[in-house]
Amino acid sequence: MSAVDVTDRLDEIERRIVGWDFPGARDAVQDLLGEPLSDDDRLTARRLLAEVLRELGDLDGAYDLADAVAAQAERRYGPDDPRTVHAVAVLAAVRHDYDEWDAAERLYHRVLDSGVEEHGAEPVRRAVRLARVNLALLLRDRGETGLALSILNAAYVIHRREYGADDLDTIRIAAELAALLYAQGEVQAARRLFTLAHAAARARLGTRHPFTKAVEWELAAVEPPMPSAPVTAPPALVADPVVAEEPGFVEEPMPPRRSRSVWPLVSVVVVVVSASVLAVLLLWRHPAPATSPSVPFTSAQGASPAVSRPPVTVTQLRLRDEGAQLTVTWLPLPVTMVVALSKAGAPAVVIARVPPGTGEYVIRGVDPKTRYCVVVGALDDTVAVTPATSVCTADR
Repeated sequence: MSAVDVTDRLDEIERRIVGWDFPGARDAVQDLLGEPLSDDDRLTARRLLAEVLRELGDLDGAYDLADAVAAQAERRYGPDDPRTVHAVAVLAAVRHDYDEWDAAERLYHRVLDSGVEEHGAEPVRRAVRLARVNLALLLRDRGETGLALSILNAAYVIHRREYGADDLDTIRIAAELAALLYAQGEVQAARRLFTLAHAAARARLGTRHPFTKAVEWELAAVEPPMPSAPVTAPPALVADPVVAEEPGFVEEPMPPRRSRSVWPLVSVVVVVVSASVLAVLLLWRHPAPATSPSVPFTSAQGASPAVSRPPVTVTQLRLRDEGAQLTVTWLPLPVTMVVALSKAGAPAVVIARVPPGTGEYVIRGVDPKTRYCVVVGALDDTVAVTPATSVCTADR
């Protein structure tokens, strides 16, 4: 195979990743790794595989591979080479997913301090910009909300300017920023950004994509009810919104786009929203016991379930209250799970998506004096009704 052919195939894998076609990227890179490659091309392909495995939820495989690739790249190219910086950015995200926050934060700062964003080329510049997003989310998880909001807002403005409003990562960052604004009480700004993210996700991914449906539910949670409708009725979307991110920078309405089929985002960056969050709107009126029955959630259209098999149900949900830390456990299931948290009766915010086979999640940095509810649900795109299970702390 010629060097040109290899470069073209590596570029195609990068395009699949940017387009969230992670299964296609995985298959393509595994095929490429089965052929004779130069040492440099093989190292690049292995870095791409680590990135894809993380997005698909195979954190164990991604961790070992990302660690090995970063170490090999540093030995081969030196610590400041863009190829090393890209490998370190992937490793930082994987360690973040493993809750190795201190190590991840150090690696994020190393990536951001490398100077590659200003002087490098794509795709490493995108990797550096996404590292900034991930750092903001890590700081949010640590409770440094003000700093996280500032960094995430700047990251959104930069990403939108460089890649456009219809870029999938731009759309995801908008949803992340909206969730953080909503948690800070900035309801109107959050509503506008969720509306933009929802419109763009519908255009790029279609109405049935898990990410589109997730943003739709989050938007429903922040929208006021229609005056003539019941409180529980799905509200109408806001048309032609505008959002000012910085002086002189105004969001314009989304133009029509062709939808394309891509895989749902699974990265930690992906602290995305899901249908599970609406459960907690009722939990505080009817607090659940330590082990509660599953609570069904229907789509915003109220469609009847179109199931090809029975929906996956979370069972044996337990909560261990350790003051500033909550540990939730459940019977592991062979599907991706979503964990959402509600504080003191506020609408729930999804804080994590965990890979299949996981049966525990630790929520750190909570207020020991505040009451919380946790919702755990399975992401199952084959059904229109998603069962989830909830559990709440006792009076604190």
